[in-house]
Amino acid sequence: MKIFLIVLFVLGIGISCLTGCQTNDNTRTKAEGTAVGVGGGALLGGLLGAAFGGGEGAIIGAAAGALAGGAAGYAYGAHVAKEKEKYAKAEDWLDACIISLNEKNRETLEFNLELDKNIVDLDATTARLVNDYNNKRVKKAALKSEKERVDAKRVEAELQLAEANYELENQQKVLDETMREVGHNEYTKALDWEISELKAHMKELKLQTDKLASLSSRMSV
Repeated sequence: MKIFLIVLFVLGIGISCLTGCQTNDNTRTKAEGTAVGVGGGALLGGLLGAAFGGGEGAIIGAAAGALAGGAAGYAYGAHVAKEKEKYAKAEDWLDACIISLNEKNRETLEFNLELDKNIVDLDATTARLVNDYNNKRVKKAALKSEKERVDAKRVEAELQLAEANYELENQQKVLDETMREVGHNEYTKALDWEISELKAHMKELKLQTDKLASLSSRMSV
């Protein structure tokens, strides 16, 4: 119970940053980075804890992940705010946003392609091990070892998804703000296209994480 309260407290810090620290653009960016980091860290920490420490491990992992994620999120938010200050013209900043989106799209696509190959291999190995276990040719430890490998890959995928989502949320804000200020133009068109691409890549990545979760559950004996 105490650990659960700690998790709630840490998450509360992230939420308070969003609601109470938005005094200007710079601090708002940092606050949002902190809150996203807390949430993402709690998720990933919980996954790791559950994979290697059961239910209690999930709670402890979430608490530790939230703390680490909050620090990382603040650092990233501070970096974004600092980078924005370098641009004297809005057009230059929008160009940088488009480039960032394009890079995240490329990175996510490459990750998906590699993960797809990994899942094919993991699926075949899992099927073989489950069959061997059912026929008493291998011990439970073999399944546990492979499950840990699958869970580690799942955590990696969840992290990639969280990073892509953070990029998406922030770039969507840039698009919405630009649309309000100047309406449709070449920048909003490019941003909208890149955002649509990222959503498609994230949808595929989510399907991949679900496949990994299914593989993991097949080895829970």
